[in-house]
Amino acid sequence: MLLNLIWLIPGFPLIASVFIALLLLSFSKTMNRLTKPVSYFFIISITFSEIINFILLKKNISGNNLLFGSNFQLVVDRQALIVSESIGLIFLVIMLFSVTKLERRNGYVRYFISLGLLSGLVYLFSFSGSLFHNFYDPLISSIDKTGISF
Repeated sequence: MLLNLIWLIPGFPLIASVFIALLLLSFSKTMNRLTKPVSYFFIISITFSEIINFILLKKNISGNNLLFGSNFQLVVDRQALIVSESIGLIFLVIMLFSVTKLERRNGYVRYFISLGLLSGLVYLFSFSGSLFHNFYDPLISSIDKTGISF
């Protein structure tokens, strides 16, 4: 049952990015003035992804899940969940830092759309299976052997 929710991890930031991008295209002046709500919307979307990711990591869920019945398969195992959890935390810190330190200029909303889109695509890449596992599997396996637990 929880494995069916795996698409929400990359889905929250991707859906938020598309939604805000459509609003920006339709209501450009208004959206460029709503910088704080837009940034908090993206922070909440990443936070929901991290919560689902952490639940799956704690329950030690693993397996494969087809994305909307297509040929694209999301591979969920401990290493993928650890990597996606760390990636999400990095994006969350970047977004929180951006809210506090960046000036709200004309490209601020586009910047957050890009961050949300990039985070969703990186989540997808981390669950993509053997393509990405070849890069991080030796590193995570060695960390897992040292006894670090989540």
